[in-house]
Amino acid sequence: MLEAEEGSSCLSEEICILDAVVCVHFVGANLQSILIDVLHSSGLVLQVPEEVCDEVAAKDRKYPGIRQRWARLQASDHIKVLPRVEVETAQPRVVEVIEEIRGMEIEEAVLVRRDLGEVIVIAHCVHLAEQGWNVTALIDDQGGQHIAARWNVPVLTIEDVLTLAIHRGHFPGRADLRRVYDKLREYGDGMLPLEKSGLIEEHQQWAAQAVYGSAS
Repeated sequence: MLEAEEGSSCLSEEICILDAVVCVHFVGANLQSILIDVLHSSGLVLQVPEEVCDEVAAKDRKYPGIRQRWARLQASDHIKVLPRVEVETAQPRVVEVIEEIRGMEIEEAVLVRRDLGEVIVIAHCVHLAEQGWNVTALIDDQGGQHIAARWNVPVLTIEDVLTLAIHRGHFPGRADLRRVYDKLREYGDGMLPLEKSGLIEEHQQWAAQAVYGSAS
């Protein structure tokens, strides 16, 4: 019988497990409302490993204020925090995946800080997918995306979130899109310039469809 240890009560629900990079961009820019609205409107139940919560909060040294904003989101009913991975309490399959990705025992694997959040996100995704859930990882780091691909874990990126936001009407004009995009870019160095992201063309298409729809 399928079990649902990590969260929701219905296997028909779709789960999205968030990594730190995307959270840092949106929460750092105080734009978490867009992130939450877009993902929830897509029917996704949001989960965040406790290790990812630690990574986001630790960015407060670089981006003052992010710890407080993240704490409010973490305490809300918008996301569910997954317990820290520990040998005694973690799901065996989660532990197995982490050990296989890292190539070392779990006690050592969780001490390696590099890509730890991504690895744990992917391990939870694999476990839940094998339990019968529809699961997606929200990972913007390329290294994490490569790991996810090896484990056949579907991935959403910041650009994907913004594409959904465009079609949700969050950016009535191109200037609104640019303002939000430029603000997000202040909280990391992995985002392409807006002109190279494909989002301007996406916005043009949405705007044209909106005009056509209003005229018909």
